[in-house]
Amino acid sequence: MKIQIRNQRSKRFLRFAMVGLVGFIINNFILWITYEVIELSLFISSPLAIAVAILNNFILNNFFTWKVNISNRKYSFLQSLWRYYLSASIAGFVNYTILLVLTIQFNFYYLAANITGILAGMMINFLVSEKWTFSSNLYQTEK
Repeated sequence: MKIQIRNQRSKRFLRFAMVGLVGFIINNFILWITYEVIELSLFISSPLAIAVAILNNFILNNFFTWKVNISNRKYSFLQSLWRYYLSASIAGFVNYTILLVLTIQFNFYYLAANITGILAGMMINFLVSEKWTFSSNLYQTEK
């Protein structure tokens, strides 16, 4: 059975979610390595994991989710990356805050709290990316 998605925004959200899954794995892996193996605090481990996942997600979203045509950029790659970091930082802040509140105040296991934070930030990140970071008036994107 083949499922067809006709709505362009739904297709983008599905691709965004696929990229997010990769970022989710990277975020949790980096968090685990830095917290459990290197023994950094959550105050350092979480922002580091978020920053690495944001970089990965920018690259994948740039070329896979929104299929940005490089020759038609309004901004350079680094300017675009900066815009993405700014927008994704909103979701990252939500993730970080939820992680700290759940682990410190409610004694949640840190990876479970991180997963909760990532899920809370996902919709925020998609909407900001759709409306600002990868807005069609900034890029010529493939349909």
